[in-house]
Amino acid sequence: MSTRGTEGRHFGVVRELKNQYAEAQSLGIPKELLERLQARVKELMPPLMAWRERFPAILASRLKPATLGSVAGHPEVTFEQQLLIAKAGLLVFAVDDIADGEIGALEDAQVQRVLERYVETVRAPDSQEWTGADEASFVGGAVQDVARQLHAAPGAGRFLALWQEHFRRMCSGHLTELRDKRRSQQDGALPTLEHYLDVSRWTCGAPMYHCAALVVLAPDFTGEPLQEPLVEQALSDMGLLGRWMNDVRSLERERAEGKFNSLTLLCAAGRSEAEAEREAVERAGQHLESLSDVAGRLPEPLRPWGKSLVATGHFSRMFYMQREFHHPEASSSEEV
Repeated sequence: MSTRGTEGRHFGVVRELKNQYAEAQSLGIPKELLERLQARVKELMPPLMAWRERFPAILASRLKPATLGSVAGHPEVTFEQQLLIAKAGLLVFAVDDIADGEIGALEDAQVQRVLERYVETVRAPDSQEWTGADEASFVGGAVQDVARQLHAAPGAGRFLALWQEHFRRMCSGHLTELRDKRRSQQDGALPTLEHYLDVSRWTCGAPMYHCAALVVLAPDFTGEPLQEPLVEQALSDMGLLGRWMNDVRSLERERAEGKFNSLTLLCAAGRSEAEAEREAVERAGQHLESLSDVAGRLPEPLRPWGKSLVATGHFSRMFYMQREFHHPEASSSEEV
């Protein structure tokens, strides 16, 4: 692991926990399955690259992580299903990039209006026009394209409302985070850790993404997903698992950009950076354990989906221990 610029990034803590985690997962992935997954990733990349050409605001660096996540979480589904799930994953990155100012140059009020239009597009794909040549319009076009496909997907009748709700929570959370960021920049006021986690478990995008997978996979579940507490718990655990690990990896970058995250808030409460990093990784592990328990108690038709959440949780936790997921570290020599 690289040791360049390690201030605030206690690689010794992560290395220790990573080794423990790898030892606990010593069975690993069979070589034949790994080769098959790698081959499927290569197959998916060309159509995803062609799709991105229609919506060029989506950063090219996002394609590989979205494809890896789709294949790792759903290795047995069809090519077409994995492709649509990967596109839903790319929406996570694209909406986050618009909300965070990574792409585009929108004022705060414009960000709010754009995110509200994204939510409306997800509710009714043809209700909005996305004909502009700016970044927000390209992302809107991508949202519209995925929404149209999910509205026509086999599981739309049962699971579309769940996906729409979690897309709404993701966008609403981004607006709350924007207000919190501006307040911090103006007067140094930080939110509580509880508030931050309550919002950021949805803005990480994992719950929205996994709801999209339900629409695509269409398990034979006759209940009401929005009223199923175990579904809500599984999505919450998945979001918090990803949030804690993302914040470990992005602490240096976000601090340099004048932002805060869960580790910043732990440090503000008196933890050292090493203590904050250890707590974050351990809390991510606790959410993974909780997710594993909840997945096993889901209604029978949803248990295969629950297993995919657990598999993705293991994948994402190890991935974050190696490198940052949302912002690839070009200087890193590590390989997953």
